[in-house]
Amino acid sequence: MQEAEQACRRGTAYWIKGDVDRAIAKFSEAIQLDPQYAKAYCNRGTAYFDQGDTDRALKDFEAALRLDPSYPRSYNNRGFVLKSLGQLDRAIADYSEAIRLDPQYAEAYHNRGLAYAAQGDGPRAEADQAKYRELMAARKR
Repeated sequence: MQEAEQACRRGTAYWIKGDVDRAIAKFSEAIQLDPQYAKAYCNRGTAYFDQGDTDRALKDFEAALRLDPSYPRSYNNRGFVLKSLGQLDRAIADYSEAIRLDPQYAEAYHNRGLAYAAQGDGPRAEADQAKYRELMAARKR
């Protein structure tokens, strides 16, 4: 597991630097080392989405969720892909699950607020954006 975590960390470093291909290679290496490592699937899914490959991204997020259904980031990231595909109800459901699992997950409130806004639900959108701002302000303290 430690080798898989190291490969995943290297993948994240490449992703932050903008080298998405190398990031994907490292996340794939982590998955080879530990096929049960949900975070590596989630990270690779994010990298695939950055490349515009929504099919692979969704498959990786679904694999991550099968392995660890309590990992809120996988729900948030899958919601992001679903929103990009115009599947707003499904995206909102994923953001809501991420928030249920981690009520302090600011980005999930932000993303759900954007999805509500895209649906024309201004009051819910503003409530989520207000919660996002509140949580972000608390992080800075």
